[in-house]
Amino acid sequence: MGISLRRNSYSAPPILRAMMSRSSPGRMGIISGRGMSRPSPRRSSATSTAIITEEGRCEATSPDTGASLRSSGLIMAARRIATAMKQLHKTTNRAIGAPRTSLRRLWRAVRAVRGFGRGMLDYPAAWFGLFRPRDELAAAVAELLVVGFYGANARSPSARLLARQVQRGQVGGVFFVTQNIGTIDELADLIRLFRAGDNQPLIAIDHEGGVVQRLTPAHGVRRLPAARTVAETLSPTEARQLYAKAGRELAALGFNINLGPVLDVDDPENPVIGRPKRSYGTDPERIAAYAESFASGFASAGILCAAKHFPGHGRSTSDSHSGVVDISARWTEAELEPFSRLFVSPHVPAIVMTGHLCLEHLAPDGRPATVSAPIVTDLLRQKLGYRGVVMTDDVDMDAIRHLMSRREAVVQALAAGNDLIMIKNLFGYDPLLPDRAVRWVRKAIAQGVLTEAQITAAVARVRAIRRQAWQDRA
Repeated sequence: MGISLRRNSYSAPPILRAMMSRSSPGRMGIISGRGMSRPSPRRSSATSTAIITEEGRCEATSPDTGASLRSSGLIMAARRIATAMKQLHKTTNRAIGAPRTSLRRLWRAVRAVRGFGRGMLDYPAAWFGLFRPRDELAAAVAELLVVGFYGANARSPSARLLARQVQRGQVGGVFFVTQNIGTIDELADLIRLFRAGDNQPLIAIDHEGGVVQRLTPAHGVRRLPAARTVAETLSPTEARQLYAKAGRELAALGFNINLGPVLDVDDPENPVIGRPKRSYGTDPERIAAYAESFASGFASAGILCAAKHFPGHGRSTSDSHSGVVDISARWTEAELEPFSRLFVSPHVPAIVMTGHLCLEHLAPDGRPATVSAPIVTDLLRQKLGYRGVVMTDDVDMDAIRHLMSRREAVVQALAAGNDLIMIKNLFGYDPLLPDRAVRWVRKAIAQGVLTEAQITAAVARVRAIRRQAWQDRA
């Protein structure tokens, strides 16, 4: 007897629906103890079929007699299958719901592998620089790109190409994510690879502490407490000492940019800031005090810091890694106070990172802060008076990718007033990304979307922090 699931009898989870779409119209396949098999061949008209209904009941009929088979052991087994499928359905829905953690990570891995395969077709042209622009504009745009890479050692083709592009002056900076962190020897080889030559790249990593710390004691660095823990257990002076030691450890490895501190106002229900304890608290003055300790401590070791996530991610209810985050209903001007206080402190951060956050009353067109001139230029630069470098969060994150192409993200971020554009270049790997970015900017200038004056001003600010990052550390 074959047990089949009729597609119109059960609302299957997405994974199973994908399987169903490949099967015959009337049947999905046979469920056995080993899982889903291929669709069974057509049987005689005497074959009985057990159907699992939408409510999870199992109704078995015989085409010849229509007799109920509810008392059979097979029906009991089918009911167990129905229950298991319903549970799978609920579990899958949770997995692809608000957090979407497990399935999203799997899908990202699939996309990354697929993108890398496509990208490798352009690898030879990128390696030999066949399409590389060589004019002043190309050199200027290159300084504004901070790019990620595949692999966790210096043998990675992606890392080797990126290092070559850095040495040729096509890319101004690189950043490390978890996937790039191997053993301490592999990490040292990678950083030597990127630091070779005379172009002095910015080399960035997340080193906040708590759950957002890519390096471990195995790499010769101590585990930093989460921001909330620091604020609860240490004074600002003690925190500065802690961060100064951490800065010396980062500098010894060869990094010069730390993507922190977090200046977001704490909300314990926030899934990406509050729950992981990434905020220093709810009091803007206290947040600014500890953020200053962070920035000054790392700066004492030659590590520049990027305060984030402007204009405030703390009261959001979702994660911008997963999609667009609209903070219009919960955001208040108190979110700006940690930034404004830090900007008038003795230790202003060299960089401010913008977040992929929609704020309707500041940007009525619905653009995320990353690509919004009213937020980056009007609010951050003019109203709050920030004069340093403004850097985007990764424009390959889903919050931006769901709204626009990579080309649009790069151009609009520069037009909004950002100086450094962070591009992970992982899900849709493009070896020719630096060359394409120059063409995108050149076309935007020709169309009046950007001006050469904007690029020149951005490059001047970036060169200032590059000199600072490499001072006495060549």
